[in-house]
Amino acid sequence: MTMLTVVRGLLPARACLALLVLIASGTMPASRSQAQDCEYGAFGCGHAEQHHQYQDWKPSTGKGSCCNGDDCRPVRARVEDDGSWSVWIPEFRRWVSVPAFAVGEPDRFGDGRSHVCSTKPLPTLPVFHIFCFSPTGSKS
Repeated sequence: MTMLTVVRGLLPARACLALLVLIASGTMPASRSQAQDCEYGAFGCGHAEQHHQYQDWKPSTGKGSCCNGDDCRPVRARVEDDGSWSVWIPEFRRWVSVPAFAVGEPDRFGDGRSHVCSTKPLPTLPVFHIFCFSPTGSKS
């Protein structure tokens, strides 16, 4: 009987401890997976690390700003056979042509990556616009 009383007395404390451990371990992987889920080139992914530089980025027309808060980001880019550029848009799962007017100076941010500012790519909305693009300067 005394053993059962001791077990009953410890069970709620152990259950609470187990619950706390489960909650803590459950939240840690969730925050890690969110960072891993941020696919390179996805809208908003990588914006924060260079937001201060994106704010000063002007389109080739010289009017306005390329940055609208979270719309600029590093992207995968490639040169097409005709010399034009395309960027990989993860939300569309395809390469999208960069309009010639949007192409700016290569490696503008000095990190060896291509960067783009665009409207939010929504698969349900066919309207997608690239405002500014800085290529790496290499064929990747």
